[in-house]
Amino acid sequence: MELNEKFCPACKNKNERMAIVCIYCGESLGDHYWSSRKIVGDTKVLEQISAKIMNAPIEDSLIPNDGIAIYAAGASKPIYLQFDKELVLGRKVQELAKDTLLDLSEFDGYQSGISREHAMIRRSGDGYEIIDLASTNGSWLNNVRLTPNKPVPLASGSQLRFGHLRLLVVYHCSTKKPTAQFD
Repeated sequence: MELNEKFCPACKNKNERMAIVCIYCGESLGDHYWSSRKIVGDTKVLEQISAKIMNAPIEDSLIPNDGIAIYAAGASKPIYLQFDKELVLGRKVQELAKDTLLDLSEFDGYQSGISREHAMIRRSGDGYEIIDLASTNGSWLNNVRLTPNKPVPLASGSQLRFGHLRLLVVYHCSTKKPTAQFD
């Protein structure tokens, strides 16, 4: 008999069979997460990872004026990006090779539970917003689960979690002053 779903040991909700974290509470759905860096299986380890990201030295001068910096847990250096309208975060596979995809494979993306097209960051007014693209293992912004396909403002200094992967997003806030319009 093949099971098409998994039950969360913490909240008892149903999840997809391939999920590695509960989409409702974020609890690990088994001990099948492995990594060359560390084994992640309980929330205390995840909290320690979050604290390390938040305490990482941030080089403001390296963040592009019209871009963002993404700090990933376990990475030796951040990723600095500039993009016109939107950036998809996920795992690169040949049939989905997009120019606007940030490939998270190098951060153990598959084992961390990152979908091929997990989430999107896009420009919004003077800042950015984040959208979960109906990912299998869910997306969290500052420990609040995102509703799939619903844009949410992304402030500089926000912490993201995709599956087991923790990220910190930093950018320069726009200081543009409104221009006066004369009739």
